[in-house]
Amino acid sequence: MTLVRHVGAQIFADGEDVSANLSPYLKSITYTDNSGGEADTAEIELRDDEKKFIGDWLPKRGLTVRIILYRENWQGDGQIETFNLGTFELDEITVSYPPSTARLKLNSIAQNSGLRQKDESKSWENVRLSQIAADVAAKAKVKLFYEALEDPTIKRAEQSEVSALAFLEKLCSDNGLALKVSDGTLIIFDETKLEQQEPVARLNYDLSVIKRFQATATLQEIYKKCEVVYKHGQKDEKIVGSFEDSSKDDGKTLKINQRVETQAEAEKLAKKKLRDKNKKENQIRLTTIGRFDLVAGNVIELINHGKFSGRYLIEKSTHRVGDGYTVDLELRKCLEGY
Repeated sequence: MTLVRHVGAQIFADGEDVSANLSPYLKSITYTDNSGGEADTAEIELRDDEKKFIGDWLPKRGLTVRIILYRENWQGDGQIETFNLGTFELDEITVSYPPSTARLKLNSIAQNSGLRQKDESKSWENVRLSQIAADVAAKAKVKLFYEALEDPTIKRAEQSEVSALAFLEKLCSDNGLALKVSDGTLIIFDETKLEQQEPVARLNYDLSVIKRFQATATLQEIYKKCEVVYKHGQKDEKIVGSFEDSSKDDGKTLKINQRVETQAEAEKLAKKKLRDKNKKENQIRLTTIGRFDLVAGNVIELINHGKFSGRYLIEKSTHRVGDGYTVDLELRKCLEGY
């Protein structure tokens, strides 16, 4: 006899397990996991027919909430798997009727965190990117996990009138790296390394597994070649470097004027800039049956999808638990030759 599959959640409020109290009222949990500079978010929807959540049970903003999903009997009878979504801060509460519901919106970055504040102004000169990230993380009182293979030297960087998170995300992007914020940790990584992973899932053309599918191929802002040209005033010389996508027969040339010191540096920059532009050429949105390993930063492979078959990086995953368990995925095709 096969046991019934079940998905549930453990919920902790300020460290206290409130799962049993919330269970009779829980309608759904939605968790959004981003690979870019956006914070991870979650939303808890609760029934409020007894008007508890507009009364004594109304939680205060700033409450810390930890969520752990679990599923039973998915990989076999009696098998239990867990998925720690992390710790969030309660950002917003919305109550509505009919029907009477309360929605708790949660953010993985605290409102008073230095990552979200815009009044900070600071500059750095001749320092490694990892040191700038460490300074930002220390100021925001979050952890830093720097796992990129490269650690470029930044000649000058200035944060002014933007949040620390927006500043650091642009700095990473300008240097061919990616930034993620999850569970109170700043993570800086190399997307090329992520794209080389083995797929965590292989999805065939199967309507019983893929519930919704949309593919987009675009030529807008897609280039065959990038050329970096910088006129070095002090050295009175022009530094030129380029990189070309050999898979394209023709196309536009991206022109970049940015400070570089050597031709090798210019060629490396050209490769990074071309990759950053072209990575959005093939994008997929799909909804599939819920899986804990379908998270941002992992790779999946699409099979029997014609020209859209291949390996894709998960840029955003939204897990929905309520009447069933599904995952919405935003994917972009893994690039080759970059």
